[in-house]
Amino acid sequence: MTFRLNNPALKKEIIRTLALSLLMLFTVACSRSHKQDDIGKVFADGHLKSEVQYAKGFDIYKSKGITKIVVYTSPDKKGKQQTFYIVDKKLKGQFPRNSGLFYGVPGNAAVFSATQLTAFEKLGIQDKVTGVSEAAYIKSPYFRKRLAEGKVSELAGSGSFFTEKAITVHPSVIFYTPYSVNDLHTMEITGIPLIPFNDYRETTPLGRAEWIKFTAAFFNRSSLADSIFSDIVAKYEQYKSLTKDLKERPTVFTDKYFNGQWFVAGGKSYTAAFFADAGADYIWKDDIHTASFPLEYEVVYQKAHDAGYWRIILSYGEKPSYRALAQENELYRHFRAFRERHVIYCNPQETAYFENSPLEPQIVLADLIRIFHPELLPEYKPKYFRLMKDE
Repeated sequence: MTFRLNNPALKKEIIRTLALSLLMLFTVACSRSHKQDDIGKVFADGHLKSEVQYAKGFDIYKSKGITKIVVYTSPDKKGKQQTFYIVDKKLKGQFPRNSGLFYGVPGNAAVFSATQLTAFEKLGIQDKVTGVSEAAYIKSPYFRKRLAEGKVSELAGSGSFFTEKAITVHPSVIFYTPYSVNDLHTMEITGIPLIPFNDYRETTPLGRAEWIKFTAAFFNRSSLADSIFSDIVAKYEQYKSLTKDLKERPTVFTDKYFNGQWFVAGGKSYTAAFFADAGADYIWKDDIHTASFPLEYEVVYQKAHDAGYWRIILSYGEKPSYRALAQENELYRHFRAFRERHVIYCNPQETAYFENSPLEPQIVLADLIRIFHPELLPEYKPKYFRLMKDE
């Protein structure tokens, strides 16, 4: 069957529409042939070496004006991962946009980790922060002032996320701490790119400190981060070398009994690594956990009652005294470390331990060496950890 168009005007319009459609298809085809559809091809040769040395939770690769940042959920790098690209503005338009690709550095950021706030300050980009979480616990004078002035907003607190406020503040990105790998984060509904910050999963002090490179990679501060981290490594290794040939290594255990359980640091944890490097013998060093794990009081007592030292990080508001410790639990008196006044404590409220110490592992190590082996650092003044004194 043959169809004929008798209306010249309609015929002309159809031809015009077809011509425009063909022109658009041709333009798109040319455009696609000009672009690299997959930015990953830039890094496909596999010969680039990661700029990360100690951390297991991320890698950084650089090539042709592009920084590739890969975040892992497991230390063997075999689980779920996320990839982000920071692309030089000169290459704008060369790659298709997606939530993990940024042309130039993010304009500003919400930061939900106190440790990362310290990294922003050390890198000189603290003015980029427009949102934080748990404002009441932030110790930094700079950020407390910015909060009071209304230049930084609290976008999360007490386990809740303030999505409407986040949409109003609208930071370019949100750096957050993912405690669950599979669950969607509440902030997903804002449409703001979310970037996981997993430093707490690292199992070595230098691995955790190296996350300053992660923050720096997003804001073109890698050279400064490399310099800061190199200084940390040099000082840490210098202190560590003091204990390598020690034959006497005092035993130590950690934390306290709470709510029917005693959480102790895992044998493959960040804390256990500190003890080993400080010349101590952690009594759970052969355990396989990389984080703290719960035990019954009786199990801890049986293994730790004769240990030489006991390390405690106080809760907010607690007073560092043996009397207060005994009032909390009379059974603590049965531990040798209590009787011999060898309780090592840190007051996080006074020292900003949780904010600052992850980026000062060399200082934490020196503190512990001064306690375990005072003869090695006789003039050293501790910053975070001290031996508890009688009132």
